[in-house]
Amino acid sequence: MASLRFRLRQRYWRWIAPGRIDAYLQTAPEPKLQIGAGFNLLSGWLNTTLYPFAAGAVYLDASQPFPIPADTFDYVFSEHVIEHLEFDEAASMLRESARILKRGGRIRLATPDLAQILAVYTQPEADAQAGYIRWIMDNFRPQVGEYNPAHVINQSFHGWRHKFIYDEPTLVAALEGAGFDMITRARPGESADERLRGIEQHGDYVGSDTAMRYETMVFEAVKP
Repeated sequence: MASLRFRLRQRYWRWIAPGRIDAYLQTAPEPKLQIGAGFNLLSGWLNTTLYPFAAGAVYLDASQPFPIPADTFDYVFSEHVIEHLEFDEAASMLRESARILKRGGRIRLATPDLAQILAVYTQPEADAQAGYIRWIMDNFRPQVGEYNPAHVINQSFHGWRHKFIYDEPTLVAALEGAGFDMITRARPGESADERLRGIEQHGDYVGSDTAMRYETMVFEAVKP
């Protein structure tokens, strides 16, 4: 019964989403789309998520075509979402993001860096890696009873239901394949564009800004 109620609720979310998107576009002077907002609702943004439990969030399945007209948004932002999609689904999300952006529009993606995740196994004694190992094991796998890099890597994949974790070349190639150019790497919270500064909140969500900064890479790109 609970499963049926949830499916009906999701169907309702999907049904009302186009109207809420249209209403946002009619009033937003500079439309900005957040994909996978969760409870991090950014002021002035269209905050979308697969499970819009937060008041003001709008339903959007990032793996499917967006119910959004082409060339309508100035910005797209997505934080720790793309790794939860299969590679082909993520490619679709990037193509749809390019489609709905205006020419010159900018996308900002924050996602785990595969190189940093693997470094906990190849360089476990380094200060940054050792700190990340302790954080993972203390908070998510304390029952293991030791600081084990193999458990950290498995937590990063299976434990958080990640489906594809990118390294820098693979993410850059995916952005290029979706039609973006002017691809640049940034630090979390930092951007040459003031509208994209300080919008990451994953550190608050996981309870550690240090761990978030260790594992996260951020890229921005422009629709030509």
